[in-house]
Amino acid sequence: MTNLIMITVDGARTDFIKSSILFQEIKSNSVFSHNCITYAPHTIAAMHAIFSGTYGSRNGTNSYWSTYKFKKNQFKTLTEYLKTENYTTIADLHSEIVIPKQGFDEFLIHDKNDDLLSRHLKLLERLSKQNNKNFFLYLHYSDIHTKISDTVLKKYTNFSKEYFENKEANKKAYSLLFENAESYISKILEKLKESDLLKKSIICIISDHGISIGERKGERAYGAFLYDYTIKSFCYFLFPNIQSFEIKQQIRTIDIMPTILEQLKISINDNFSNID
Repeated sequence: MTNLIMITVDGARTDFIKSSILFQEIKSNSVFSHNCITYAPHTIAAMHAIFSGTYGSRNGTNSYWSTYKFKKNQFKTLTEYLKTENYTTIADLHSEIVIPKQGFDEFLIHDKNDDLLSRHLKLLERLSKQNNKNFFLYLHYSDIHTKISDTVLKKYTNFSKEYFENKEANKKAYSLLFENAESYISKILEKLKESDLLKKSIICIISDHGISIGERKGERAYGAFLYDYTIKSFCYFLFPNIQSFEIKQQIRTIDIMPTILEQLKISINDNFSNID
């Protein structure tokens, strides 16, 4: 029995991950990369690339608002592969346009006032009691994104002096958001261990893209420039009987889907367009 639990920490910076005590501990029990390059420095195109294993220039989702241009008849998603293998498939995220909906049994939407930890622990508790059937649970930790949206994107322009001249304050504000994300991940992992799901699941912890904290005028947060702090991502795989290993060479987020399918011994379907 092998479940898949994928957790996206929206807007998590790789430099913060690398200096995190929690993630230092996680990497000691995982196959991981701190040199994972996202397809796009914004969520929608980045996540459609991950779920299809293809660049947006081919799958149709090549901009922030092109979710509905995804060529769903040409590209089979990770969720659809798992659904074909009789997995129960559930997602919980902050918007219905972030990832492809194809293949999900339940596609849940939270808002910025919801307690994500409580919601996600309840989903894990429910699925831990599911007998004799694998599941795929996609959890999107959106609090960094939503707080940045409220306190930065809605407050400043890409050229606001007040923002770009206060780099230390920006870093401190982001640090607090990142610490909340660490607390969330820590408690999710505790639940996985407590419920024995760590022993029968592949856990994949990723970010969709990085984020600016005002390094350069013209980009308040993400989506405008292609510096390392926005296009560098990370990926941690935890699964039973794993030996810690760091992938040091540059890899791509579109490699995540075929890696998971290979681990689950699921073959790529040749009736669809080739993955990248």
